[in-house]
Amino acid sequence: MSVSFALIVISAVFHASWNLLVKKSNDKVAYNIHIQAATAIIITFYTIVFHPEALYFHKSTFMYALLSSFFFALYQHFAAVSYKYADVSMVYPITTSSPLFIVIWAYFLLDEKISIIGIFGIILLLAGCYIMNVTKGSGKSGIKGILIAFLAAFVYSFGAMADKMGVGSVNTHLYIMLMADFISLYSIIFSTISHRKTLTLHNRIKSPVQWKLVFIGGFAMAASIVTYRLGLVDMPISYASALRQLSSFFGVLMGIFFLKESYGKQRVIGSIVIIAGITLIRLTM
Repeated sequence: MSVSFALIVISAVFHASWNLLVKKSNDKVAYNIHIQAATAIIITFYTIVFHPEALYFHKSTFMYALLSSFFFALYQHFAAVSYKYADVSMVYPITTSSPLFIVIWAYFLLDEKISIIGIFGIILLLAGCYIMNVTKGSGKSGIKGILIAFLAAFVYSFGAMADKMGVGSVNTHLYIMLMADFISLYSIIFSTISHRKTLTLHNRIKSPVQWKLVFIGGFAMAASIVTYRLGLVDMPISYASALRQLSSFFGVLMGIFFLKESYGKQRVIGSIVIIAGITLIRLTM
């Protein structure tokens, strides 16, 4: 279990890394599409080279990958839409509340039994992430944006359940490859519908620096996807999904060190709450 714990934490670091690169990119829509495609290519290449035994068709694994990637891509779409109606600082913490739904689904569908201490740890971890990320908005505080943010978290919880079932199917690496390929395809489709310009995005990134960011971002996203799913194999989804929210914590730290953002008392308090939550989760494992 300690290896799984470490893999989930490592995944959160890589997740925060590619999100930081999105912030630094010139065209965030174009960059996101490109790193999704790069991720699919990298994971497919990784599977072919290191796990050729995974290259076969398995119906249930295929369906789990199809479902989880659909819900994850839909989550990204709803999260992006919520930013149009409310400040990012307000809706982003809400989009990370999916572990609260996941605990309920896991109890009924997977028969996961989480202790009271574990549940309290999950709540503390999520509360800490909320404290660290929520800030005073600039005026956009529409209820529509908040509701869409909750919808994003709700949709993500279904993807997480399919994800857990997928990694436990006949071949974890087959599932990971299919899931990465499908989510790249879904992201392109959803962006085409939303932005009406995805078909020309390949012309938007021309400088060597941007292509370098695409490769680095694709590698970081691929590493995040692989390490999380490998850790998820032997860890309850209720704990794994909560620990994955550490990406918010690492994202703040990276913003401080690389983007020279301020830390402040609020983020110190949030960090303490997160550490307390992680400690309680670790004690129950």
